[in-house]
Amino acid sequence: MKEKASALLFAQEGDQYIGRSYEDIDCQELAELMLRGVGIQKNLRGSNAWFRAMTWTGTPEECRKVYGEIPVGAFLFIWDGNGGEKQRGYSDGLGNASHMGVYIGRMGGAIHASQSRGSVAYSEFKGRSIRGGWNRVGLWDWMDYGERINGILDGNPSSVSADEGKEVKTMTERDMIVTADSGTTVNLRAKADIGGALVCRIPLGETVLASPVGDGTWSAVTWGIRNGYMMTKFLRERETAAQTSSVSANALPPSPEGKAVATSTDLQAPETNQGAEAEEKLNMLEWMKGIEMQIQLMNNTLSKLCVRVLDLEDKVE
Repeated sequence: MKEKASALLFAQEGDQYIGRSYEDIDCQELAELMLRGVGIQKNLRGSNAWFRAMTWTGTPEECRKVYGEIPVGAFLFIWDGNGGEKQRGYSDGLGNASHMGVYIGRMGGAIHASQSRGSVAYSEFKGRSIRGGWNRVGLWDWMDYGERINGILDGNPSSVSADEGKEVKTMTERDMIVTADSGTTVNLRAKADIGGALVCRIPLGETVLASPVGDGTWSAVTWGIRNGYMMTKFLRERETAAQTSSVSANALPPSPEGKAVATSTDLQAPETNQGAEAEEKLNMLEWMKGIEMQIQLMNNTLSKLCVRVLDLEDKVE
């Protein structure tokens, strides 16, 4: 079985290319660059080839009905059935996917290389079919969309129609406050699972955009440019959060399992001072590692900008 790449991390790869010229990066190349960022090397012949490479395709409405949601990291396509695919060498009757992008769940909803704007840009997508715009969703079994969606996708998705699929009830995205009985942060994970990779730690009191998924135990969360999943019990509406007792300055840090430790609802024994110190050191090391990665990313971006400036200077001369 091939190792899947995190769809959430994939969705974050496109930010570094915002503003890059369409002459340098078209819609297919953007998707492939983003995939390389999460370890997948794949080169296909345009958006129609990518559309046909998907494990499952359907309208946004069908996606929500079959899978319960449109997961962050899903591929988006502008599709029509006017037979235009024949001009591109396809006679399979699957329609013409003239353009592609990626659903990122923030900054308007999507990212793509826009020919009309002449650059890589964010795009409006609210999870509904747009006439003349994003009207097809593609899910690919190389991506990790979370255990529930993976389970459906890895089964026999071609036999699951929109009418047969059981829709999972989800709630509208809304502003929520991150809160806990103790600790200073709550973990944001790459998938709705206690073993999911850590995306970042969100300080208590921060406002996030959240929407419960599945049975409601977890919520899809957007915090700034970060996307991930958080246990719903650590999210409160503004009014409820305001009534929550303040956090002690000596509260223990969050556990690696993604929840604040030593709360009455967790039914865990109190941590010893030694254990708290060890956890604090671990948090500090991970924080330093995160800062180091951010610095490296900034250095890479600056290097690319310097190269672009030099290229422009050469052209001017």
